[in-house]
Amino acid sequence: MPDGVHKVFALVVAAGLGARFGGGLPKQFVAAAGDVPVHRCARLFLSLDFIAGVLCVIPAGFFDVYQKLLCGVNDKRLLPPVIGGETRATSVKAGLEALVGYAPDFVLIHDAARCFCPTGVVRRVFEKLKEGEKAVVPTVTPVDSVRLDNLSVDRSRVTLAQTPQGFDFQAILSLHRKYEGSAPSDDVSLCDRDEIEVVAVAGDFANKKITFRSDIQTGVFKTGFGYDAHRFSSDENRTLYLMGVKIEGHRGLEGVSDADVGIHSLVDAILGALGKGSIGEHFPETDPANKNVDSTSFLKYCQELLVSCNANIVNIDTTIICETPKISKHSETMKKIIAEMLCIDGSVVNIKGKTTEGMGFEGRREGISASTVVTLYQVV
Repeated sequence: MPDGVHKVFALVVAAGLGARFGGGLPKQFVAAAGDVPVHRCARLFLSLDFIAGVLCVIPAGFFDVYQKLLCGVNDKRLLPPVIGGETRATSVKAGLEALVGYAPDFVLIHDAARCFCPTGVVRRVFEKLKEGEKAVVPTVTPVDSVRLDNLSVDRSRVTLAQTPQGFDFQAILSLHRKYEGSAPSDDVSLCDRDEIEVVAVAGDFANKKITFRSDIQTGVFKTGFGYDAHRFSSDENRTLYLMGVKIEGHRGLEGVSDADVGIHSLVDAILGALGKGSIGEHFPETDPANKNVDSTSFLKYCQELLVSCNANIVNIDTTIICETPKISKHSETMKKIIAEMLCIDGSVVNIKGKTTEGMGFEGRREGISASTVVTLYQVV
């Protein structure tokens, strides 16, 4: 693991039937703001490099639905789902028992209904666990006035608990085994029973829970355009990379990083659609950390940024302009790499090659250029 010390697993609780939501499918399998909650939650945790694995707990009878929705997530950290029980507590326990063989240090238990959780909330929970806390909960202070038994309550003393709630794995597993058969509203309440200290971190009002159909947020479609060009290197031993693919038998391109013009144009397009500037602002050439770096790392950065901005990719269309190599020979491999790095279905990625019929920069075989158009759906 990149963290090098702690093995952290995410347990996504998606086993409820959503009676209050209504309709044929449980809410975790219904499109919300252009994405499906259980899919979005998986992407949320897979976008974080300190997560060793993600396990979803689903209701009986919905395995085929789950498989169809998650088929585009090609990340080995996404573990086979587990069938849950009749209550949230039994579903969580089933998930924890399934994780025993992976020997986690920490577990982050998250409700699939909170599919708009920002990555910053997850990071704050994890940081407290690394500091030695056994139980961590993200909370927000209510903005509405609070009344208890029809009497006013000082709302500054009241907090609303969210997920993911983070735990020392053995501690929370022991509690669920000890209190099996009970029906706690969440997992930190089990810690309260045994007087285990629960530490609070800042939650986020964006991390709302979908309960009713009216809770589904609306969004907008956004488009970004990216372009990049690099000359061929004078170094005959420099490797050529295009859309993450190592192209044998061709001289590489000149640049601070690996000079992958395809990925650079894609990153620029994603940043453009999000209104987040350009690739040079996020990965400046003057930064020594970017020297000879693998450009696919830029895509992992974009994946986390997309999740943080409540946006998902609807379509990618990239054109690589060169006389050689022939892009069609490599396009399928390129699509697979891009889809895996961004945790999206390969069907929304299109990559094609064009020549300039001997004209211009590319036609004179001085270099290669690429342009990309990206369409996003962003929750507002």
